[in-house]
Amino acid sequence: MPPVTTAGFANHMAPGLRGIIGTNLGGRESFYSKLYNVETSQRNYEDYLAGVGLPIASIKPQGVNIVSYDPVEGTTKRMTPVVYAIGMEVSAEAWDDDLYANKGSAIRDGANGIADSLAERVEIEAHIPWTTVGFGTTVFSVLPDNSAFFSTTHAPITGAQGVTQSNTPTVAVDLTVTSYRAGFTQFRKYKNDQGLRIPGISQPVKLIVSPDEEYNAYEIIRSPDRPDTANRAINVSPNATVVCDPYLSDDPDAWFLQSAKHYAYFLWRWRPMLDSFDDRRARVAVHVGLVRFSAQPVHWLGNYGSPGA
Repeated sequence: MPPVTTAGFANHMAPGLRGIIGTNLGGRESFYSKLYNVETSQRNYEDYLAGVGLPIASIKPQGVNIVSYDPVEGTTKRMTPVVYAIGMEVSAEAWDDDLYANKGSAIRDGANGIADSLAERVEIEAHIPWTTVGFGTTVFSVLPDNSAFFSTTHAPITGAQGVTQSNTPTVAVDLTVTSYRAGFTQFRKYKNDQGLRIPGISQPVKLIVSPDEEYNAYEIIRSPDRPDTANRAINVSPNATVVCDPYLSDDPDAWFLQSAKHYAYFLWRWRPMLDSFDDRRARVAVHVGLVRFSAQPVHWLGNYGSPGA
């Protein structure tokens, strides 16, 4: 794009404006960090390997040798960081003649605009697995069997003794008392790929919903009586922290449960970097911003979800 000039921003040069609305609407809240384990990376890519230890001990008949087993190694999942960037150029004349430097000027607040733009891209990319994309194998296949992030057919590592498991309802359902409890029940039943119970991933701690479902979520969790019946039945639904996530608004009836231990990773390679430099011959200031990151669930355990009915 050509640089900002006085011709393109005539109102910024004319006296009489009380203020300019919309260029910087205040601080931002991070939502991606509520879905991911946020870490840093110094590599061109990072691989995660599926593996599992020994199966459940079996009966040893008298005089019979103890059966030995080996741990099982599965496949890998690779995360590769991607660069996102945006820039803005401003002529010296436009910068100098701008009369609204402290009143929301789109010219002077360009750096804020770059930071906001990068932050928005981070959120959009990070939330893709929690949209309908996460329920198909085209983009976000996960360990150990390359099934979809949310699937009813998560098979164990080849060679292990575990069974196929699910982290989504057989039939997609909206968030209700019944479906919420069913999600908790499913978490209680999870085992590792050798069939051993996994207490560290047996209790969801977050209920993640769009703004459309926020009040429904709070009613399910906080109501002293069951909100789905006129009978005076005590609401014994298990508690979880409600995360109202506006980046789920494209699929407003989707909802998710997440345990404290899970395997969705957000890896920063470059945190947001802002830079400015001058094109001295043209007398143009160039402002740029870049980020480099990867965001992906690498294993399904620890997450449960439904796209809604």
